[in-house]
Amino acid sequence: MYKPYVTAVVFLLTAVPSLLQIAVPGLEPALMRDPAAIAGGEWWRLVTSLVVQDGGLFGTLINLAFLAVLGYVAERALRPARWLMLYLGGAAAGEAAGYLLGQPGAGNSVALCGLAGGLVLASGRLERSLGAFYAVISGAWLPAATGGTWGLIVTLVLAAAGFQLVVHRERLPGWLPVTVYGVATVVLVALRDLHGFALLGGIIVGWIVNAAFPRRTPAGDPLRPATG
Repeated sequence: MYKPYVTAVVFLLTAVPSLLQIAVPGLEPALMRDPAAIAGGEWWRLVTSLVVQDGGLFGTLINLAFLAVLGYVAERALRPARWLMLYLGGAAAGEAAGYLLGQPGAGNSVALCGLAGGLVLASGRLERSLGAFYAVISGAWLPAATGGTWGLIVTLVLAAAGFQLVVHRERLPGWLPVTVYGVATVVLVALRDLHGFALLGGIIVGWIVNAAFPRRTPAGDPLRPATG
């Protein structure tokens, strides 16, 4: 069984302060992305904002769960070096957009968008479908954030529809996950949502990495992703 060491290390580095902030209320404000503070010289916030969360306990658990799942699948399919480049690429794009757009916040979801970008370009159906699913999830929360029953319903419908990409991946055309990822990216960028910029950064890094370092998997490699 493949052992995802990079995912495990990043998970621990993220989970400890993310959960600790529940007991230490001042931890998130001290580490979050604060454009004014960053402009004043606190550039380290662009990094520390990735290990605390601004979505409360529920948002924290969701981000950690996706880190575990996407991280494992991405590390198994793409290997550690690509994993790190994609994770950091998504983080850099999301954090830069947050600073330039003057949007404070915290969370590792933008870094996960980088992994999603790499997965949607992978050869396996599972990897591509998970990448597209996370792209949908990245924007699915927006209707619920507006408040009201209808917003919550739209969020649930979007999440359920995105999950169908994973459930029915063997029966769906291979181009669909990339298309869904692209549409989600364009919509979120148009809405000035940081996840859109992170998704864009992730797929750009994925393309660059694939072009510069084409992966040659031995024919007998048990971890070789299924094609299709």
